[in-house]
Amino acid sequence: MNQSHDLNNVIIFDGVCVLCNSLVDFLIKKDIDHSFKFLTAQSSLGQRLIYTVGMELQTAETRLIFIDKNRLRIKSDAVIAILIKLGSGYKLARFLYLVPRVIRDFCYQFVATRRYKWFGKTIQCRIPTESDVDRSLE
Repeated sequence: MNQSHDLNNVIIFDGVCVLCNSLVDFLIKKDIDHSFKFLTAQSSLGQRLIYTVGMELQTAETRLIFIDKNRLRIKSDAVIAILIKLGSGYKLARFLYLVPRVIRDFCYQFVATRRYKWFGKTIQCRIPTESDVDRSLE
């Protein structure tokens, strides 16, 4: 795997989380340049990447992971970086960096630990549609 190419704009997400899948659907719709590539934390490649960055799978499944130019971002930093990368009005998310990370990550973790209860869980990981199969690394 050519890491400088393959690990740019990669989003690793919990494939059975309804909230996470909704986020991926939103990003696919808004990402008109096809910048992002998606990978579930439960896939074999997702698990290898998670292991490579020194994270446990159980921990990774509660975190959105964004790899941008081989730089790893998690939790609220990942969300903000993804929104900024979307461009347009989403670049205003940059102002969220003014909120201390401890507060941002607390809010992120509050939702992350309750996401199945609030939004539900699917039986299987998200399956790419024909129109977005080129965005999946699975």
